[in-house]
Amino acid sequence: MAKWKSDRVGSVYSFLPRGCRICRKGAGLVLFVTGECGRECPYCPLSEERRGKDRVFADESPVQGIEDILEEARSIGALGTGITGGEPLLKLDLVLEYIAALKSEFGKKHHIHLYTGLLPGREVLQRLKEAGLDEIRFHPPESDWAAAPGLKETLLEAKALGLEAGVEIPAFAPAPGVVEAVRSADAFLNVNELEFTETNFPALVARGFLPQDLGAGAIGSYEIAKEHFLIEGLKVHYCPSRFKDAVQLRERLKRRAARVARPFDCPTKDGTIIHGIIQGNIEKALLILQRLEVPSEMYSLGEEQIEIAAPILEDISKELKSIDCIISVIERFPLEDGLVVERIPL
Repeated sequence: MAKWKSDRVGSVYSFLPRGCRICRKGAGLVLFVTGECGRECPYCPLSEERRGKDRVFADESPVQGIEDILEEARSIGALGTGITGGEPLLKLDLVLEYIAALKSEFGKKHHIHLYTGLLPGREVLQRLKEAGLDEIRFHPPESDWAAAPGLKETLLEAKALGLEAGVEIPAFAPAPGVVEAVRSADAFLNVNELEFTETNFPALVARGFLPQDLGAGAIGSYEIAKEHFLIEGLKVHYCPSRFKDAVQLRERLKRRAARVARPFDCPTKDGTIIHGIIQGNIEKALLILQRLEVPSEMYSLGEEQIEIAAPILEDISKELKSIDCIISVIERFPLEDGLVVERIPL
């Protein structure tokens, strides 16, 4: 039996499956298995880097092997994993391998859910369940939203095997067949705010949508979504596009920063990291650090720069400038070669 959490959205209440609750904490690893897909959905948000490409990503990091996935999960303290694409079931054997590896490494409590645009039969669902899958979310093509042939039967089959089961679609158009299938199967429905990206912009505009002045959401998408909250007996949740950036991404960055920060890094409330940078004559700069007995754990020597605790850098800035060093304090994302969001020269 799926456990649900009631959550207020505007003037209505929605139901959050466990995969969504983990996502809200920023504790979910996003495992992108492949960009290959047999459909051409007008609202597909995938970037050119991923769309149609047979590549694997763990969050934003390219994957060469299973250990890359496990390391990314460790770095954010992942409580669960969402497997997506493209169409991940085009790589079924790989998906099964990844699920088994994640469960083996992190235990049964590590929740795994999968998104698919297919309606797999009992054999595939059974293999996914046996590998350790906890939850499956179906995404029928828009052409099936009116009637949703086979969706109810697949939802019931998945539930009979012990999987949490539901449907996830964008608020793009009415979906009466999907709603009826979900309600009659006592499954759940996640409705995402339609989101503009560089790749889907022309198709969405052609369908009459326009982007909001602030954010990536589409004007009118929420009006489509909110109709679902008027349907009695439907377990439904609405996810705004701004939530992904304002909450989900920030919480995930905070979890990562807390785990990867070195003794001289200062994690911020937004999940970024602050430290100082010494460039230029780093050989002489290193001699100054040693003469001043700066603890070795408070800086890191690289080929072209020294990274150091920002307060220490400020205290010794005059001496470093005297040997023509370029010094600054930076704020960056807690990733290897993470994007620098601010640089303050000293």
